Amino acid sequence: MKKKTIVLIIAIILIIVGMTCFFSFGINWLFSEQYNDKGISHFLVITIDKNQPKEYVGELEGHRIFIENLNLEETNFRTVNAENMSIKEAIENNLVSIKEWKKYAWKIKKDGDSEILQFENYEIVIAYDDCVIRPLAR
Repeated sequence: MKKKTIVLIIAIILIIVGMTCFFSFGINWLFSEQYNDKGISHFLVITIDKNQPKEYVGELEGHRIFIENLNLEETNFRTVNAENMSIKEAIENNLVSIKEWKKYAWKIKKDGDSEILQFENYEIVIAYDDCVIRPLAR
């Protein structure tokens, strides 16, 4: 074989391997931006209900989790299979984490001893051993 043909074959193989790696890592990165490794969305789907009092949901990482002014039945996570998973089920089965919430929050504010994780239309207030998920305070 000529040297030129060998160089062309090697170049084609490298391009194919490179594109395969790029798409594999790219798809994995896109997936990880929306879902955790358990296939649960990083973000909640909420339904605001101003008449709903503060309600206990469960325990997560030593914190008592509450929701406030949200409809518990319609506050859920999406799965990679496009199904709804209740916030209660996700917390009871440790399918989400506070560390994950902190990582994917749009903005984090400090308010004394509390941290306020802000998302598109809700916020998570972490204070001491309590964590309250509520509509975004504008």
